[in-house]
Amino acid sequence: MLALVRGIVRHKTPFTLVLDANGVGYEVLCTQQAYEKAPAVGIEYELLTRLIVREDSMTLFGFSDVEERTVFDQIIAVSGIGPKTGLVILSSTGPEQLREAIRTSDIDRLTHIPGVGKKTAERLIVELRDKLVKEEFTHSYAQPQTNGETNFRADAIQALISLGYPRATAEKAIQSVLRTDPEAGRALQTLIRAALKQTA
Repeated sequence: MLALVRGIVRHKTPFTLVLDANGVGYEVLCTQQAYEKAPAVGIEYELLTRLIVREDSMTLFGFSDVEERTVFDQIIAVSGIGPKTGLVILSSTGPEQLREAIRTSDIDRLTHIPGVGKKTAERLIVELRDKLVKEEFTHSYAQPQTNGETNFRADAIQALISLGYPRATAEKAIQSVLRTDPEAGRALQTLIRAALKQTA
C-alpha cells in the first residue's frame, strides 16, 4: 500500500500532480487543500496517499495531512460513494466542516456540495454520524488537561439530551457556543447555560 509519496513536482493541473520519485512518475489526484500547498514545478513535495485498486484501474489519491486521509476513508466507506466523489466532497468542505455537517444532520449544507444530492447526504449522515460522535466523545476524554482546562463538550451534549433535546439540536447548540465563545467550554455549567440560550 502506497501511504506516502515524496518527489519532485513535474506537472501540476487542478487537482492533479505528477511527482517524480527516484525516476518514477506518480500521478496523484489531490484534494484542493493538498494541491494548493504544492510548490512550483521542480521543487520536492510530500503527499500522504491512498491507492484505490479497481478491476480496470489503479488510482492514487493525495492528501495534505492524516486527518484528510482519515475522513476520505470514512467517506468512501459509505455505500454508493466512490473515491472521486469522496475527493470532491472533502475538497469542497474540509474535514472539520464536513464532520460538523454530518454530526448536526445538516442536509442543506451537504447538498450544496457538488455531486451530493439529498439521498447521498442522507446516507452520509446515517452511515457516519454515530461513528463521528463516538470518535468525538472518545477524543474529548483522551485529551490531556491543559492549564486546568477540561473539555466538557460531551458532558454538555449529554446533559441537553437528558433534558429532552434531540442529539442533533444539542450538538448544534454546543458547537455554536464554542465557536462564538471558546471560553465557555472551561466550565460545564457555563457551557450548558449558554447552549440552552441557543435552543430557546
